[in-house]
Amino acid sequence: MKIVAIETLPIAIPYDSGAAPLPLGGKPRTNMESLLVKVTTDSGIVGWGDAFGVRIWPVTRLLIDRLAAPLCLGEDALQREQILDKLNRTLYHFGRAGPLQYAISALDIALWDIAAKTAGLPVHALIGPVRTRDIPVYASLLPYRDPALAARFAARAVDQGYRYVKLHERDVASVRESRAAIGPDIGLMVDLNCPFDLRQAERFAHDVADYKPMWLEEPLFPVDDFTAMAELARCIETPLAMGENVGNPVEFRRVLDSAGIAYAQPSVIKTGGITALLEVAHDAAQRDIRLMPHSAYFGPGLLATMHVLATIRTDPILERFYCEMPVELSGGATLPRDGAVRVPDVPGLGFDPDPQALRRYAAVE
Repeated sequence: MKIVAIETLPIAIPYDSGAAPLPLGGKPRTNMESLLVKVTTDSGIVGWGDAFGVRIWPVTRLLIDRLAAPLCLGEDALQREQILDKLNRTLYHFGRAGPLQYAISALDIALWDIAAKTAGLPVHALIGPVRTRDIPVYASLLPYRDPALAARFAARAVDQGYRYVKLHERDVASVRESRAAIGPDIGLMVDLNCPFDLRQAERFAHDVADYKPMWLEEPLFPVDDFTAMAELARCIETPLAMGENVGNPVEFRRVLDSAGIAYAQPSVIKTGGITALLEVAHDAAQRDIRLMPHSAYFGPGLLATMHVLATIRTDPILERFYCEMPVELSGGATLPRDGAVRVPDVPGLGFDPDPQALRRYAAVE
């Protein structure tokens, strides 16, 4: 089954989080951006992948079109491991993290999709037995920078059935007011997005400890100072989480062995696709570190994460951005109901986007 075409399709879908969009990468984030990758075979079977797209998709698209895709054309789509080995060995000069790894992630996801469709099975069936068919979801709130707004939307998420809520806030008042709004029995996480040095992070952790956060996520800058992260873990009681900015499974092993984290957060569209996510899951399990993937995106990447989480032994919780969007490209498969999603049981990932929607929300540079 030969690969005959690889298309890159950037998507930008407007969203409403209930507040004005804050800057990300130098500009206000007004859309949810994604770089979809469509891999077509000579049998007519199509696989869909997803590369991290926020701001960076033009660079990743160029890398796929100019470097990665030509290496894949003509290859047997069912020989995923050989294709990935070829890509990694040929392109390692250009980095093992960042846009090139995003490109490889998308292609890996698409090849899993093709393999599962060829077998007539859902992706999770190729991985292993389903352990969790209905996966709990945590409402990953976007930043509000307003304690009252953060608390209001945290409470609304709980009213809609979510049992877990994550804040993207950096102030104690938002954590305090959100905990008061949702009550003591709802899981509350805090994603800080790398603002603090070690002492600032230690102070923040002590100040919010009474509000019982499940974890503090990426509290330190630089994010790859694993020694400081381990020192922070020794100084505080709240568990730490990180991983969305780790480039590949080899680097992730260094994180697991040295950063003192309790939760590992690889991103399937940044770290190397489903293949890499499974490798990190195995390594984390060996170290008794709980897998809690980053999946603050939509489309094939979110579905791929769902298929992996359905098979792991530890109790999974799926991250999903909490915002309103005019379209769900997966036909509703990733929309939570009573705080959970059901992993698709159709062949492949379960991603079959409406071509009209792809045209309507096509991104332009």
